[in-house]
Amino acid sequence: MELLAGALLERPPGPKYTAELRFAELAPQSPLPKPGTLAKWRQKLPDGFELALRAPDTCWQSPAGPLRPSSELDAALTWLSDAADALQASMVVVTTGREVTTGARDRERLREYFGRLPRVEGQIITWKPAGLWEPDTVQAMARELSVVGGFDAIDDPAPDGDVLYSSLIAEGLRRSFSHALLLDVYDKLRTSRASRAFVTLESGQSFREARLLQGLAEGQE
Repeated sequence: MELLAGALLERPPGPKYTAELRFAELAPQSPLPKPGTLAKWRQKLPDGFELALRAPDTCWQSPAGPLRPSSELDAALTWLSDAADALQASMVVVTTGREVTTGARDRERLREYFGRLPRVEGQIITWKPAGLWEPDTVQAMARELSVVGGFDAIDDPAPDGDVLYSSLIAEGLRRSFSHALLLDVYDKLRTSRASRAFVTLESGQSFREARLLQGLAEGQE
């Protein structure tokens, strides 16, 4: 299994980062950069460096409500498609909030939304919801949507699938990720059926922790 660990960043990483890691997840902030700017970001990265693009909230929220069609949402999805192309992103990550529930109405809206989301051959679409979604429900819904379902690689079992995605968030009592905890994460991913796993770390020490997890996968730690 190939593991790609990286940090969640607002801007592309610099030479120190790319000398150690081969993956990062970008979450551009408002005002959102134009595709031309993103293409310049991509050009500064080494060949073979992989990016995930996290969709801004405006790409699933709209004035009409979560996932509901509107001209503003159409414009946001156009930006998302153009941005992913400009970055040559391997993955687009949609992280819906607690407003999107497990109810039948929101499930239908999810089907309609991901049915409208532009698809590019070779590009992975990932969905990671917040709220009361149980891990097995997320994976079942993700299969229905033909996307990769995000999971918590610390607390949840690794889902079946050729590609896995997990974001590890330092929040609450968990302020960082220890060597032992990251070793558990790696062991869980290594023993899964996946051929590739993307892990994004979100903490105050995300670069160091991503480097540690990548080192475990490469036998350096």
